[in-house]
Amino acid sequence: MSQHAALDVFEVLDGGFLTSVQDAGRPGLEGMGLGPGGAADPWSLGVANALAGNAPGAAALEITLGGPVLRALRPVTVALAGAELGAVTGVGRALPSGQSRTLAAGTILRFEGAVIAATGRAPDRWAPRMRAYLAIPGGFEVPPVLGSRSTALGAGFGGLEGRALRDGDVLASARGDPTTAEALWPGSPVARAQTGDGGAVVLRVLPGPWADLQATEALRALVAQAWQVSQASDRVGLRLSGAPLPGVFPADLASHGLTTGAIQVPPGGQPIVLLPDRQPTGGYAVAAVVITADRSVLGQLAPGDRLRLRPATPDEAVAALRTAGDERERALRHLREDRQWDALTDHAGG
Repeated sequence: MSQHAALDVFEVLDGGFLTSVQDAGRPGLEGMGLGPGGAADPWSLGVANALAGNAPGAAALEITLGGPVLRALRPVTVALAGAELGAVTGVGRALPSGQSRTLAAGTILRFEGAVIAATGRAPDRWAPRMRAYLAIPGGFEVPPVLGSRSTALGAGFGGLEGRALRDGDVLASARGDPTTAEALWPGSPVARAQTGDGGAVVLRVLPGPWADLQATEALRALVAQAWQVSQASDRVGLRLSGAPLPGVFPADLASHGLTTGAIQVPPGGQPIVLLPDRQPTGGYAVAAVVITADRSVLGQLAPGDRLRLRPATPDEAVAALRTAGDERERALRHLREDRQWDALTDHAGG
């Protein structure tokens, strides 16, 4: 619980395409029939919160593809991480991902949409363009439900009245003073992605629990081709388009537990990769599971993106997770040192 009364910090002038309050989610409640929810890209959520001086899983805004437009009601520091969605403040001053900035009262902050051409990237290189995360000191103040402030969009609870932001909403800070020193993240504001030929994102996978000869053949076919993210994708899962996997895939297997990153294969043979708003159980075959270290990249894939799946071993999955954790700790250490130096300089009147 916050030690201060909630303080209004933003008026929502435009809710954007899909903007919701998300935190680290509600893990461990699958036994109650509830999926974990929370940020689709935990790495970027953690970066934004670190820049704002928060714990990694504090409540922030998850901004999808474009929008919103916010008006600061008082001085407030905003920290941004994840995809470059064209954030600009005031009269057009860009706010890049991986930075924080203190806005004056009355400042308009808008997100003009995914920045592709302006990045100068080669057409064969992938850049995240799906989700950005905006954090403020103390996090956004909304009532916790089942231990989390995340919005469960399908169930209609959590976050701001269980829904996406809309025009006229007012957002509050959980802290009495929603400002802190501006900062720059000393590393990548998004999880690092491996890419293959043609800029396809490479996600590493482990075999799924469906263990028989047909499952082995399905896994081989799954990793043998490139897939494209379908327009019919959302926070529940990414539907992949490509040549249907060979074999007969039953729709009536005994229900079994699922995890984020599980790759289900419905009877039509077109895979679905599950995201945080997934169901806790299911009866489709699970041919493979995306390793934990790649799930932030998974959460940034947008309709039209191409991806390939590469088999990994359990040892590789553990090593990748350890490497990501080490990278995060190094960046946090540099961020703390930079802030200590800034504090000493301010104290000395420099």
